[in-house]
Parts: sequence; C-alpha cells; structure tokens
Amino acid sequence: MTLVRSITALVCLLVIQTSVAPLADERPMTAIDLLAAFSGESAKQYAPYFQFSEKARIVGVEIHAVGMYNTTARYSGREDAWFEVNNILRITTADGFEGISGVDAYYQVNFSDAHLVELQGVADDLVALRSLDPVTVASMLEKTRPDLSDEVRASIDIALWDLAARKARLPLYEILGATRDTIAAYASLPFYDSLPEYVAAVNEYAKLGFTDFKFHVWGSIDQDLALVKLIQQTFAGSEYRFMIDLEGAYDLEDALRLGRQMDSGLFDWFEAPIDDALLAQYAALRSQLATLIIPAGYNIYSPEYIRQAIDAGAWDAGRFDATVVGGISTALELLVIANQADLPIDIQSWGHSLGQVANLHLMLANERTRYFEAPMPKEVFEFGMTNGNLLAHGRAFAPKGPGLGIEVDWDELPTADFYISSE
Repeated sequence: MTLVRSITALVCLLVIQTSVAPLADERPMTAIDLLAAFSGESAKQYAPYFQFSEKARIVGVEIHAVGMYNTTARYSGREDAWFEVNNILRITTADGFEGISGVDAYYQVNFSDAHLVELQGVADDLVALRSLDPVTVASMLEKTRPDLSDEVRASIDIALWDLAARKARLPLYEILGATRDTIAAYASLPFYDSLPEYVAAVNEYAKLGFTDFKFHVWGSIDQDLALVKLIQQTFAGSEYRFMIDLEGAYDLEDALRLGRQMDSGLFDWFEAPIDDALLAQYAALRSQLATLIIPAGYNIYSPEYIRQAIDAGAWDAGRFDATVVGGISTALELLVIANQADLPIDIQSWGHSLGQVANLHLMLANERTRYFEAPMPKEVFEFGMTNGNLLAHGRAFAPKGPGLGIEVDWDELPTADFYISSE
C-alpha cells in the first residue's frame, strides 16, 4: 500500500439550484451544490452549518503528529517497511465547536513531521478564513497555496466537513446522504515473509468474523503463484474469499498468469496488478480475466483520469482514499463522475481510525461501494482514540456521534513512540 502523492486536478460539476443532479461539467461553488450533485436531492437544509460569521470564525488550530512502531509494516516484497504517522488536525471556533481530521503519512527509514510542518505553514490562513465551506476553502487554497499537498488539503477539508456535521448534530454520512449505517468489511493484511504466515493470518482474523481477506504479496510471479495455489488448496470448500494487491509490480504477461490462476477459484479481485497509467493494458486484463480488476488509486487519480479509464473500460471498479485525493470534497466529486458511469468505487480505508472513518462515511453514503477495508491487526490503528473500533463480526459500523464520530484521547497522544505537536 505504497502511498504516493496523487495528482488532483480541477473537477467540473454543474452548480444546481434544484433537486436534480447535474452533469459533471462545471465545478460546484459550495458544499451544498456538491452534496446535491452527489445525492441528486436538494441539500439546502444543511446550508446554515457551513455559513461563516464572526461568531463562528476559527480561533484555534492544533496539529499532532503521532506514530507507533507497531503500525510499521511492509506492503510488498519489493519494498522496505513504511513508518506511518497519524497527523491529527483540530480546529476550534469562537462559538465553541470543533472540527477534527486524521490523515496518515508514510515514510521510509523513520517517522517524520513533514506533514505537520506543511500543515503548520497554513495555520494562519485557517484562522484568517472568512468561509467555513470546505468547497469554497479548497478553491481558495488552489489559488493562494497552489503547492499545498493533497494530503494537507485533505486534513483541512475533512476537518471542515466534521465541523459542519457537528454543528448539525448529525453523523457525517447522514449529511452526505446515507444509504445504510453498516457495510461488509474485509481483513486487509500486511506483507508476510512466508506462505504459512498467510494461512495463519486468515485463520486468526476469521475469528473476528471476517470471511474476506486481502493479501499484499511479493510482487514475484513464482512466489505469488505459490501463495494463490496454497490458499486455494487450504481453503477449498470454505466460505472465505480472497483478494490480491500487487502494488503495480507486474507486467501484463505476469499479471495474466497470476490472474488465470486466481480465476480457478476463491479469488474475487485483483488490485493494482500493473502500473495505474497503463489503461489499455488494464482493459486487456479485464477482457481476459473473470476476477475483478481494480487500480491502486494512489499514483494518478484526477477527474480526467477516471474519465479516461471509464472510456477505456479499464476497471471493474475504481479506487481512491479521501485522505489522499484532497478530502471529502474531492472524493464526492470523483464519486459523481463514477456514479454517472455506473462504475463502482472501492474506497480505500487503510490507516488509523480517523482516516478510516472519513472514508467509511463516504462508503455509507455511496451504494456502489461494496466493502470496507479493515487493516490488520486492527487494535494498533486505534491508538489515541476513545472509540476507534469501527468493526464487529466482520462488518464496519458508523459511530454514533456527530461529525466523524470518533473522539480523540488527547492525553494519550503524547505517550506515542513518535509525537510532535503544534498548538
């Protein structure tokens, strides 16, 4: 699950004034327009919660970078371990509300405060804002801070959506247009060094109620074929289903070889078999394999790109993470495009609880998303949260509280293996 900065471009949606969803040809001007474009229904009832006033201005900005060694893991046999830092942003307003986000950043060699430093550089801009509308703020930042990373944009955007939903005293997924309050989950496993470890992991996490499992593998055709065959032999006749994430490691020939073996049983989807830029090769894979073909969704993910993939017939489902593409706003814009083309979106949710839950709210509002990705071991990603567990019996459930619904244990954060704060 290599985290490479996505290239986020301008999205075009029609600004609407009715309950009819627009064509995706002009950029929405407000969060209300975007909500209506996504849901196909008027969202005017939520307008007060996005409005700015001097009494509701941002008066405080806190940033916390938190890392634990037990989340450090490999996601491919071709890579070293990645050190994962949970970057938590809290904004507070003059009228006593707050908005929170958590965006993970990944580093090799050691933990880093790079995300925190970049976010700290825009803290004064947040205090000076004269809008609390995340879509408006995103447009402003594109002009005033064009070099800001998509991950930092996501920190700001998600915190503003959380703020609005807290003001409305509603879970965020209800504002987004809830279609459900729970979704099936699969256990997403890190890379293991040996075949027996994969079998043991399936047996271990099946005890939590999971019947679906995703493997991060070697990226070597012989070793990966051996794993697929072993899983098919070991779990033949079981209710279990499996997925493989290759991190774009293969060429077309090896992807077809592994995919044909996967087609012989138990495997449902093939994620990132080749480089995301190779849309014609993705289409060739899709035409020759029964297993579902899905991109990585990290390297290239713009509205233009998703349209190109749709036109090419490259994927059975798209894929992205709200914390990578720029936040809830960009994610909704991409979902509008995908939904209009009847393209399912497998929304990624590997990471700490705050990042997981931001993506979960999108899933619960998007009926074309099938699964919640649950990183294992799940407990290590719940550090610093009072209610970070989103899972029960192989399913993910919406938190009960308003906004994102996850509450931070601020006193526990400084006990992390890596901790830096900026208040």
